[in-house]
Amino acid sequence: MNAPDSNSSETYESLRSRIRDRFDELSPHLQRIARTALSEPNFFALNTVAVLAEHVDVQPSTLIRFAKEFGYRGFTQLQRVFRLRLIEGTADKRAAVYDDKIAHTPAMDMGHIFDGCVDELIASLEAVRKSTDRSDLSKAVSIIQKATHIHVAGLRRARPIATYLAYGISRSELHCSLLDFGGGMAEQQVANMAYDDLLICISFPPYTPMVLDVARDAHLRKRTVIAITDSKESPLALNSSLSFVVDIDAASQFKPISGAIALVQAICVGLVGHG
Repeated sequence: MNAPDSNSSETYESLRSRIRDRFDELSPHLQRIARTALSEPNFFALNTVAVLAEHVDVQPSTLIRFAKEFGYRGFTQLQRVFRLRLIEGTADKRAAVYDDKIAHTPAMDMGHIFDGCVDELIASLEAVRKSTDRSDLSKAVSIIQKATHIHVAGLRRARPIATYLAYGISRSELHCSLLDFGGGMAEQQVANMAYDDLLICISFPPYTPMVLDVARDAHLRKRTVIAITDSKESPLALNSSLSFVVDIDAASQFKPISGAIALVQAICVGLVGHG
């Protein structure tokens, strides 16, 4: 298991690497915890077992089992690694910016709130610029161009991103539609997908079950799926042919969509350029 001894101080990077390496070996419940640990390290560091268990939808005892799986006596010892990451300054500074400008300012100080939100939006854009593989953008444009019909799925925070993407693709004079979750027809739409149709799914933690279901169904039917999500280990990415990661370390309660919007706007502009 290559576990640290009880007196050692394992670094966050070392633990993160071990979690990633063993991810496929973990049970589904432990994988859900692992995804949160990898994609939301600040949240993982700062919340209680009860809050984390509710967030991940597992029993509190499962968090303890997760810690023991990686050689720790209990969850507190494992969580200390994530807390040290923040204390030692290795965490993304966006968390500190958000705390300083929003969380610790008077509720009615809208100037500070506005500045903090703008900082988060800018940080999201900077992060997606760094994390996005330009060759993957070219692949996405090529896949979309070749598809007979493009279906786009996204709910909750992902809904405006999905709507904007569907709008941009349609403006490129390609056949595109949003999946009809409200009318209860999304599952049937995916079942009706032709072999050369494309599904683009967008979802972030806590993942929307309906979006995950249609992505899995399309993947099992060997239809092409492009995912926009928060982690390469997310269930959406695992059921996709090509995936993009945005907002990996976003710290705010209302996570920004600016990075994802920039990503889909680039794809839409690329479609026009290839037309």
